[in-house]
Amino acid sequence: MGDKEKKENSISINKLLTQALFKQYPLMILGNLTQNTYSFLTYKDFTSTKCEVAGTFDDLIESGATTMHEMDRELFKNTFSRENLLQEYKKGTDKVEIRVIQEGDDGVLRRVEITDYFVTDEDSDDIMVVSLNRNM
Repeated sequence: MGDKEKKENSISINKLLTQALFKQYPLMILGNLTQNTYSFLTYKDFTSTKCEVAGTFDDLIESGATTMHEMDRELFKNTFSRENLLQEYKKGTDKVEIRVIQEGDDGVLRRVEITDYFVTDEDSDDIMVVSLNRNM
């Protein structure tokens, strides 16, 4: 197999893996904690769509908190605040996750699982997370 075929095969495999991940996690977010930014990787078929597709990470957490049931709001904010995530990263934690009750755009309360994985980019020293979100 030549280099061109290997590259095409690699791209095809990446597309298939991405497609499978999006089915399991309809909301995926890339956050740069160092730069205080985020962008959505996918935002399809998730029950709450009140956040902008890109912006500041701090605003993302504040906006997300407004969709949480009042009993989970502070837990969500404290767990996913940039300051807390940076502390967890410094402790060597590889992921931060919780299950909370969130109100969807349709007004229905649902249990959601949110997992932030710390990831690295070989071209940057920034501290980054990929957030995987799904309805339970």
